[in-house]
Amino acid sequence: MSHQKVDRRRAIALLTLFGFVWVTLAAPALAAVPAPAQQSNASPPAQSPLVISHDELPCVVTDLAPRVDAQVAPGPQMDKSYVYFKAAGTEDFYYTPMKGTPDNLEGVLPRPLPETKAIDYKLRARDVETLTKETREFVPPVVPGSACKAKGLPVPKEGAGLTIGLTKEGQNPVPPGFNKADIAYVILTTGAIVGIAAALKGGTTAAAAGGGGGAGAGGGSNTLLYVVGGAAVVGGAVAIASNNKSSDTATPTPSPSATATSTRTVTPTPTPIVTLIGTATWSGLGDVDVQILDPNGQSVGFDVPSGCESTGQRTEQVILQGPTAGTYRLMLSAKSCGIGTPSSIAAVASVQSNGQPKCANTFVNVPVGGSAVQVCSFTVP
Repeated sequence: MSHQKVDRRRAIALLTLFGFVWVTLAAPALAAVPAPAQQSNASPPAQSPLVISHDELPCVVTDLAPRVDAQVAPGPQMDKSYVYFKAAGTEDFYYTPMKGTPDNLEGVLPRPLPETKAIDYKLRARDVETLTKETREFVPPVVPGSACKAKGLPVPKEGAGLTIGLTKEGQNPVPPGFNKADIAYVILTTGAIVGIAAALKGGTTAAAAGGGGGAGAGGGSNTLLYVVGGAAVVGGAVAIASNNKSSDTATPTPSPSATATSTRTVTPTPTPIVTLIGTATWSGLGDVDVQILDPNGQSVGFDVPSGCESTGQRTEQVILQGPTAGTYRLMLSAKSCGIGTPSSIAAVASVQSNGQPKCANTFVNVPVGGSAVQVCSFTVP
């Protein structure tokens, strides 16, 4: 019996030793074997079915603001459209929204500087389901003066009055390689809209020094602090375009003279671009929506929305550049943000035109879920 016990103990010891040796030798090899790949249920990001049609700009010039035209189909599915642009060879894109109907969209870019060799741009459209479609990048060369018969808009002495958006925190508020004088407002990555002068004041010294937009100017680590009218807005962009389509030059017939006289070229003075900004500010539960209605009762402009993301003070804006003459209306409506939303929301609304009040600050109680409330009406010009 004692021999059987000894044999049993020896067998257990041998088995234990064998198991230890096997684990020691095999474990590294097993660790090196990858786990079976789990079948991913994630599908690639869905792309919008929108179709963007665009005639590529063959070139751009330094004395006209480049105009980018496009058509997006199907029209009822389109929500917003943008032109993204930068000087060729620079890193970061900027954007400007497009204005018009889906079959006749237009975006205006700042004038490139003479030292810029080419610009890089692409078009992006967003549908009502928030899916996007984007074109390839186009790189037209920059030519001096009016050497290229490209589409463009004459620019007033004070600049084109454009609003552009940033795509990266810390970008120079003036796109390198573009004319600073053409930029009136900047949309920050936070959604806040600032005037260009305030943006440059809020930036670093390097960013301000590069504000001329030279091709070599880099994006500064500027902190942009000044908000137009104290308003902060979230996401989206700004509607932008000009209806100024005057010819480049007009040459009058010279008066008869006994001696030869030179023909005097008269450069037309473009009409300054009008920028309308409709604003509503409120706090607490609830979402206030802002609309500007044109003389035909159609909602126009580009909204930079705010909603149910907080209960603190927030602002929504609609911005329209280049409106036609007529009478416009500022309208507010409100939606619920869930349990606790009051039956009406107290908001302060106003309209500015090129920094001047068209409708002064007005307190409005906006019914939640009800019809839109007219805040004021005003005329353009």
